[in-house]
Order: sequence, then structure tokens, then C-alpha cells
Amino acid sequence: MKDRAEEISLTDFEPGLKVFCLIKKSNRVRRINLRIHSKEKAILTLPRWASLREGYLFLDKQKSWLAKRIKRFPATCKISEYFSDGGKVWLAETPHLLSWHKNESVSQVTYSIYEDYIHLNMPKDEKQEENILFSLRALAKKNLTDRVESLGFDSKLKWNKVRIGNQKSRWGSCSAKGTISLNWRLVLLPYEIANYVILHELAHLKHLNHSSEFWDYLETLCSNSRVKDKDLLKVGKSIICLAQDI
Repeated sequence: MKDRAEEISLTDFEPGLKVFCLIKKSNRVRRINLRIHSKEKAILTLPRWASLREGYLFLDKQKSWLAKRIKRFPATCKISEYFSDGGKVWLAETPHLLSWHKNESVSQVTYSIYEDYIHLNMPKDEKQEENILFSLRALAKKNLTDRVESLGFDSKLKWNKVRIGNQKSRWGSCSAKGTISLNWRLVLLPYEIANYVILHELAHLKHLNHSSEFWDYLETLCSNSRVKDKDLLKVGKSIICLAQDI
């Protein structure tokens, strides 16, 4: 089955509320799964064995839930607006502000890190959002990889490789093969909360689940881990939406 895009009307629950739903199949899921991608888009994933009709029936039953979640979901924000409003980059315990300058004489974006701010020197073109994203992902790749090395060394855990990606809804994951995948947006979270995410994924190297044994072990790596998990939910809601449309 090819992926389908359907416009779903939710006006029974909120006047004028509509959302586009991408419907796709996956060999990796065992049950029908619906998640919110943005205020305008949801994704319905079907197991290979499920029919499209079953997907539509499931979606129809979830309309009330979908409407409530869409209404609460933070609006997508341009990354330039986020930093113009005082957003910070956390490469260490003390954050950096971000500034940029458009220069006619340069062909690609570069960055310089100072004591309390990061400055981008970028081409004078129409790709401001892409240039900022490119720089932040480059910063995150080095910073987060270094943090995994440091935190992993302290915990004496071993992994296969570290991947820094542009995940739309997840902060991190750990595969059975020992690959730690992290969202570049972690460098926009307060330093301690981002470190909690890294330690959370490192703990999955020992317990690839969310059992009580996992949480007990995580607590030995990161004290007050459940409190920090709740802090992540609060702080991360607006940040996970940044640069979603680039």
C-alpha cells in the first residue's frame, strides 16, 4: 500500500478544526498507532497485516482524542523567531545566546563560539532557517557525541555508535545493536535535562525496556530520574516543535 494523505474533519469537537493524516504501513509495528506530528498533521501507522478499512475505523474512533491532542499541541515556531525571543543553546551548564549576520561575501554558513553566545556568519540568501538549522545540527553532533562519551565512560557502559538525527517526536532511542540515537534539539534543553535523556538511552544498553529494573538502574546513573522525566515533558513541548517544517 502506498502512503495516503487524508484530510480529517474534527469540527464536531472544535469549529473549523481539520488535520491532515498520513496513513502508512510498517513491518516494525505490531498494532495500529496514531501520533501527532504537528498542529496540522497526524500519522496513522498500520501493521502490514492490517487493512486500510481497519485503519479508517480506528481513526474514526480516535477523533475525540485527536481533537483534544491537536488543540493542546504547541504551534510550530520558526527557529529564527525562537532565538530572537531569547532562546538559548546549552552546550554546557551555562547557556549561550545565538546571533547571526548575513554576509554577501560568504557562500556557506560558519559559526564561532564565544563565552556566552554563538555567532553565525551566513550567506545573504533566502535560506536563513536552513542555515541556522545546519549550524545547530553541526554543533549538536559534536556536543552530544562528546557528552555520550563522557557520561558513558562514567557509567562504564559500552555502545556501538552514536547517531544525531532530526527526529520529529522523540528525544532519543537505543537499538538492540547498541546504537544511541539522539535528537539534535537536545542542545536547546537545559543541560541537566538533556543529560538525563542521554543517560536514559545509555541505561537501555542494560535494560531494553521500561521495566521497574530499568528505572531502578537509571536511578543509579541519574538521581531523581522520574522527576527529570516529568521536567522533560514540560520543558520539551515547545522545543520539539522547532524547525519541524524544514
